[in-house]
Amino acid sequence: MNQNRFFELIDQARDGRSPQDPSADAGALGGVLEDLSDDELISFRAEYRRQLVRLGTWDVWAAGFVAQGGMGDDSFHYFRSWLIGKGADAVEQAARDPHGLVAYFDTTELENEELEYVVLDLLEERELEFSDDGPDPDAEPEGQPFEEDEAYSRYPAIAAWAEMNL
Repeated sequence: MNQNRFFELIDQARDGRSPQDPSADAGALGGVLEDLSDDELISFRAEYRRQLVRLGTWDVWAAGFVAQGGMGDDSFHYFRSWLIGKGADAVEQAARDPHGLVAYFDTTELENEELEYVVLDLLEERELEFSDDGPDPDAEPEGQPFEEDEAYSRYPAIAAWAEMNL
């Protein structure tokens, strides 16, 4: 499954496609994915994992850290799932310049833990085997680690949004 098809499916599980529209709904995504063939479902899982790896950078973590007033390992994973659920534009923004993510913040709940589990549950339900070969999405992030006290000055627009919303 290519990236365009992947995000078409994600968009079908969203209430809209503007930056301020919510991240994809897990239940709606389940309905979309039920219609996929076994091979397509396995391919969707692989692309989801690839997108998590792609977003596994210290810059993305720092932006999420500032937006949420802190972020641990699990929260970073679920923040990336939230970004994936926001669609291709949000993922591209995060990969290119995480500071611009402030345009996508529609809530203070910047996590979408359930989104990834939908495909895993369907794979299990269909008793399909799949490989998690390749890079680990929860491995050490790429890039330079950030200093927590400096992250706020590094992402001032996100810090301003957090100050007003948290």
